[in-house]
Amino acid sequence: MQLNDAQQHAAEAGGGPQLILAGAGSGKTRTIIHRIGHLIAANHVAPHRILAVTFTNKAAAELRARLSQLIGDDGGGVVSGTFHAISLSFLRRHAEALGYPKSFQVIDADDQKALIKRLLKARNISSDTLHPGYLLAWIEHCKHAALTADVAEAQAWNDIDMRELYAAYQQELLHHERMDFSDLILNTVRLLKEHADVAALLRARFDHVLVDEYQDTNPAQHMWLQLLCSEHRNLTVVGDDDQSIYGWRGADVRHILDFESVWAGAAVHRLEHNYRSTAAILDLANAVIAGNSDRHIKQLRATRDAGETPFWQICQDEYDEARRISAALRHWHQQGVAWRDMAVLYRTARQSLPIEQMVNEAEIPYRVIGGVGFFERMEIKDALAYWALLHGIADALHLRRIANKPKRGIGAVGEQRIVEMLAVSGMSAADWLDTLADGGVGPSAKLASLARLIGEQRSDAMQQPDMGLGRLLQDCGYLESLQAMGEIEAAARRENIQALQDYIAIAAGEGMTPIEFLDRAALLQSGEQVNRGDGASHNETDGETVSLMSLHRAKGLEFTAVVLSGVEEGLLPHQRSLDEGPAGLSEERRLLYVGMTRAKDYLLLTSARMRRNFGDMQFPQPSRFIAQLAPEILAREAVVAEIANPGTDCELNIGSSVRHPSFGEGVILGVEGAGDAVRVSVEFRNAGTKRLMLKYAALEIISIA
Repeated sequence: MQLNDAQQHAAEAGGGPQLILAGAGSGKTRTIIHRIGHLIAANHVAPHRILAVTFTNKAAAELRARLSQLIGDDGGGVVSGTFHAISLSFLRRHAEALGYPKSFQVIDADDQKALIKRLLKARNISSDTLHPGYLLAWIEHCKHAALTADVAEAQAWNDIDMRELYAAYQQELLHHERMDFSDLILNTVRLLKEHADVAALLRARFDHVLVDEYQDTNPAQHMWLQLLCSEHRNLTVVGDDDQSIYGWRGADVRHILDFESVWAGAAVHRLEHNYRSTAAILDLANAVIAGNSDRHIKQLRATRDAGETPFWQICQDEYDEARRISAALRHWHQQGVAWRDMAVLYRTARQSLPIEQMVNEAEIPYRVIGGVGFFERMEIKDALAYWALLHGIADALHLRRIANKPKRGIGAVGEQRIVEMLAVSGMSAADWLDTLADGGVGPSAKLASLARLIGEQRSDAMQQPDMGLGRLLQDCGYLESLQAMGEIEAAARRENIQALQDYIAIAAGEGMTPIEFLDRAALLQSGEQVNRGDGASHNETDGETVSLMSLHRAKGLEFTAVVLSGVEEGLLPHQRSLDEGPAGLSEERRLLYVGMTRAKDYLLLTSARMRRNFGDMQFPQPSRFIAQLAPEILAREAVVAEIANPGTDCELNIGSSVRHPSFGEGVILGVEGAGDAVRVSVEFRNAGTKRLMLKYAALEIISIA
């Protein structure tokens, strides 16, 4: 395929700073490859004096392969790689300037965690006070911002000086002749800033530098490029500010928005022809992203036919939503779309639970990409282990799992001793734990307070909606212990636990016993579904499975059919981003735009009228991003329950207000069944939640939602 006019103009541009604004599906990689070819063939730039920088090893490999196809000779000697790989090659030659030997090693994740844990232990800081993962994340945040320990802002956590720990961590790395992954870029910046002789050598190494996905650069990478290209200024960056969605991990969209002011005289090229999606999908994506004011103006232009109009389905609740998603997947499959060409995208991990359950029940093969299934998450396994002990159905593995969560002074040896003592007793784990209420021997004595707590709460656990889970996790200190992981991580894990509580409450309403619930959880995490939860990307597998993943994970991928679930206020845009103000809201809009432009032929958006969140029934509004869009670009259907009352025919939705002759006023929470078998769940103001046969309920409608 020949380049279009815009691609050709960008590929054949002269020297100096060049900004290529490449919209979704606009052929940016093809343009980069042809620009490199043009530099070599027409401008006679030596291939080994061209540097192409990518963000992932996969992108670097693809670039090398396509260069080989275009110019042969294994890419002609063009130097390509990720920021980290190229930085490592620089440091291999010049690390001694920073006090490191050239033979330094890059520390792996396990050794990194072990080093941090040793630092904290040496200072008598427990993981309940400062979680090692939180400390590492903060240090990484500093390094992404190009801040060494001596210039990082003061940071205290539970009166602990984080900056001192950062400095100590760096000293330990130097002592062991190691750098961590983020050090590779930060230390290259230090070479370029602090050592003029080395900087001169590195700058003289290349005549042209090209960078892909420039909108995702963090301050350290931005500084890396500025320092490396400051003399020849032959910097070509390719990116799309409308797809900048990684602000939470340090990326700064201002780098691409301000490129022309930072690099005076920069030429700007816009790639707007989209070769992926139908015109109907692009019309919707353009309408959504137009709501962001601080952006480079561009418009995706279709090269394909109109196709089907994207569809928005407003569902009753998250389980109705999941059932309708399953129905859509099966419909597309019957239309000839392969399972592997479909994806369900969501904003938060907790949304995956009902979706996993419903596609599993519909016998649709699926896999969770870039993460683990809901019941495979650490906090969910911990919570269910506590819950199993509460209901007397726990085994030794359950007990061992939570024996020292939160910290009770029971180490690995103590855990093993507890398991041995349990085995000798011949009792179930729950029964044996009960015997410790008045004290135990050795490490088992440290479980006495837990044993008493469980004994006290067991009697009325079944009277609570979540069968006692939330109260137990709160009172035993488990929820509080999550705080040491940092605010964002702890909040995400608490959200997952709340989703589990909601799920238990639903199961209890269906009459499910605790052992039956654990059976269901075991089946969902057992791996019966093909290749679930192994983290491989869509393009790395030929598995015939639907992909379930977060919107962030989906960037760079494409599918024939896509579902965007939970497009509603509080989820998309997410409440945390709303709290951040305009910048957070703009990134959420870009996230929705990225999700939409993953779809080639079919796009379904779903919202729920009611969603269980943190144990409460919430009635979210449709997302502001789509609520006012014209039906010509976003067709819609509101799912309603047709309910016949004596003498009237009406439609009753979740959120409608009703009055019962005995229970008083309430709100409809759910509707299921059809005809004479319709049941409604109503939350009454004074009588709590009731499930009623509508035919006999004698409900008076106060207002329709």
